[in-house]
Amino acid sequence: MNKLPAFPPEVHRYVSAIFRSANRRVCEKIARVPNCSEPSLDLTLVEHLSQFSGPRVVAPGWAVRIDIHYLGGLRHFHGWEIADIGLLVFAKQGSSVVAKKTALLQSKRLYPSTGGIAEEAAEDYYIGFGGLLPSGGTAKSLALGHSFQFKESSKYKALKVGDDQYKAIQSYEEKHKLDVHYLLYNPWSLDATYTYPLTSAVKLGASGNGGCRVVQAKSLRTGLSPKARGYSPSFGEVGNFFGKGANLQAGWRLEHFVSKLLLKCKEGNLFESLDQENVFALFNRRSGPIAAAVAVTVEQFGD
Repeated sequence: MNKLPAFPPEVHRYVSAIFRSANRRVCEKIARVPNCSEPSLDLTLVEHLSQFSGPRVVAPGWAVRIDIHYLGGLRHFHGWEIADIGLLVFAKQGSSVVAKKTALLQSKRLYPSTGGIAEEAAEDYYIGFGGLLPSGGTAKSLALGHSFQFKESSKYKALKVGDDQYKAIQSYEEKHKLDVHYLLYNPWSLDATYTYPLTSAVKLGASGNGGCRVVQAKSLRTGLSPKARGYSPSFGEVGNFFGKGANLQAGWRLEHFVSKLLLKCKEGNLFESLDQENVFALFNRRSGPIAAAVAVTVEQFGD
């Protein structure tokens, strides 16, 4: 398999800027709607990236395009996805694709220490639009104050040691020889408190210690190996596993992972063809174990 070629710095800066802005957009949503569901954060991320589907010349002889294919929440692989988002990287020289790479992201959001999450349930799909109707005289006032507090001790409650999905991800990696990474959705900075109703515009400030972070599933399993079945790690624990640097706190920043690790062949998996079995099963079957695919195509053109 051909490795990705060395791209010029302008390519990495452009891709990093796109994913940094997507990171910030997701965190703005968490600040405005701190109890939003995890799938809605996936949708926000993917929609933001879709704004860059027009090809862009980023350096003399080099162009970048980002394509999105969104299928929605499949939940068909034993009841949930192995990965919510599949990243693809295609390196082109003129009309020829010279190298291909993929990375799989299973998203998990940080739950507030105070205040709950508006979880999605099967009943929501059965009820449909009726769920939007106010419930008569029992409906709570929009002006009723409520706070959502996020601390370093807050947990990724949907990530549970030893549950069916946790074990299936390990089995999937071993069977298909494709690495899975966790995409961890956090507030921009921790500790943080968000209060309803909003009274002013959201201002995130400079880069914080949170945001969208990426960690290897196998490394996270190693760190959690002493924990009992059903245990959920906290933001602080993940940070202890992976270090305290600006790009490492509780995992790699999303933009660092994509631009510095995936595009430089330090993370993810090379593959020969979309038709090979492990990749075809992932990206080309409606019941495959992902919800969305994001393709980053880098082309070298001209003489």
